[in-house]
Amino acid sequence: MRQQDRATDALDFIDATADVQTEISQLPVDAGIANLRVVGSSGNFSMPVELSIQTSTGLHRGVHMSRLVKAANSRKPRGVEQWLRWICKDVNQTQPGSSVTASFELPFEDQFAKVTMRATQRGSVTYRYVVDGMTACPCSKKMIGIGHMQRAQLTVVLKSEKPLDSIGVVGRITECFSATPVEHLKRLDEAKKIMEAQANPKFAEDIVRECVSRFPNALYISGRCFESIHAHDAIATWSARPGWMPIL
Repeated sequence: MRQQDRATDALDFIDATADVQTEISQLPVDAGIANLRVVGSSGNFSMPVELSIQTSTGLHRGVHMSRLVKAANSRKPRGVEQWLRWICKDVNQTQPGSSVTASFELPFEDQFAKVTMRATQRGSVTYRYVVDGMTACPCSKKMIGIGHMQRAQLTVVLKSEKPLDSIGVVGRITECFSATPVEHLKRLDEAKKIMEAQANPKFAEDIVRECVSRFPNALYISGRCFESIHAHDAIATWSARPGWMPIL
């Protein structure tokens, strides 16, 4: 028997109606695909993303991965928010009530911010921005005139009916640190950067307060200073609803 004939015979045993994904599950989980590379809205860069969906009606056993991949690559949107809504529309055909989450790195200046967006086919989009910065300690600055330096990080969760200018949001977040990191610095530039941070020392609590003043409608803000003279880190958080933490 020829190989082509054997392949044809094997197809006779395939159940084309099998749809294990839509079997009912008793526990809803977010699921999807990671490291998918898609062309960005400007059409000139590839963006690795992690996509996950959750359905509000029907607890399905699995995600239709082929539909998710096809939806992610089918059209060139004007922005990530529109792209997520289109994916939701396609996914809703077989798994209705879906929300879609995308995580990616957003380039700004010579840095990258970690961005996560969660959207449904209609309604508000929830955003999470994780941005790196620098702080100088106000306490040691007061005592000896030099604040010990540390890397710092702010996490900001926002919600908006209209698409946000993410580059603008990230820029406003960077204003909350003592200074912002730069990848390439000559010796004189490095000295200037250190002096910039020393002139504006801040605790973790301070950078969170600064961030709240810039984003009064935020859902959640947290700051972490990665200590340089301790084995532990300093953290501070603020929430529009005390005790609430994002699951995005």
